[in-house]
Amino acid sequence: MAFSETTAVAIGDLTFDVRIAGPDDGTPVVLLHGFPTTSLSWSSVVPALADAGLRVVAPDQRGYSPGARPAEVAAYATDRLAQDVVSLADALGLDRFHLVGHDWGAAVAWYVAAHHGHRLETLTTFSVPHLAAYNAALAHDADARERGSYIRLFRQEGTAEDLLLADDAR
Repeated sequence: MAFSETTAVAIGDLTFDVRIAGPDDGTPVVLLHGFPTTSLSWSSVVPALADAGLRVVAPDQRGYSPGARPAEVAAYATDRLAQDVVSLADALGLDRFHLVGHDWGAAVAWYVAAHHGHRLETLTTFSVPHLAAYNAALAHDADARERGSYIRLFRQEGTAEDLLLADDAR
């Protein structure tokens, strides 16, 4: 069973595009995409999850949903991104749910687990270790620092945009 069309879910002043699949009464699993993809990155695993009876919920996160793109940088703080996940679950009537995150979505998922863990059945992350372990590696391991150096690029206002849009966004 593939994703349905996107469903608009309003959370405060923002409206998120959310893809949903699986039985209405299935155990909910929320999938958080990484950078620079959208919820469509989960398309190859959705049929197996839905066929197993799970209710799959995959939002295009803040910054990716056209109705959820605040202009101010502070609006993208991790606590706000995590609150989006909890608020989305509330809007869809999901008291407890499995949470899966990849890359940037994994960082958000770790934060949800740390601050809203009572809402989770399970947590599964890909590509991003526990944030305390990651920060320790960045502080003490030269190889980890080198591999994570691209993150500094995103913290330099305008630099990442210029690089990503160079050569007609090649």
